Amino acid sequence: MSLGYYAQEHEDIRAGRTVLELMREVSNLPDRDLRSVLGHFLLADKVEQDAGTLSGGEKTKLALARLVVGRHNVMLLDEPTNNLDPQAKEALIEALDHYEGTLIVVSHDTEFVEDLQPGRAVLMPEGETAYFDDSMLELVALA
Repeated sequence: MSLGYYAQEHEDIRAGRTVLELMREVSNLPDRDLRSVLGHFLLADKVEQDAGTLSGGEKTKLALARLVVGRHNVMLLDEPTNNLDPQAKEALIEALDHYEGTLIVVSHDTEFVEDLQPGRAVLMPEGETAYFDDSMLELVALA
């Protein structure tokens, strides 16, 4: 099993490395493919930029792009839509729609959860598992 984790703090986005270099750290894909993924996440013009100079939203996009190319079969995403503009959120949903592994997502973004169409939900604090339906979106909004 290979676990990918998206953390809100972006500790893995380090200064002194370009955006493309950080992508190469997690993938053996050719540069043209890595550039394509970066373009999908609206970072095509940042490829040679020092990752430490990215805005908070750009670091979020880069962290998510790194996850997408990381070939993990399980991904844990903690509030992945924080700091994302609508276009980037759409790009994330599209990328996750093509993901074939298991997703574990913590989110209070009802629109994102609705678009993601999860199969199951873990209801906290009890830890009960239930099949997801649209009535649970009210719980997401309350959290």
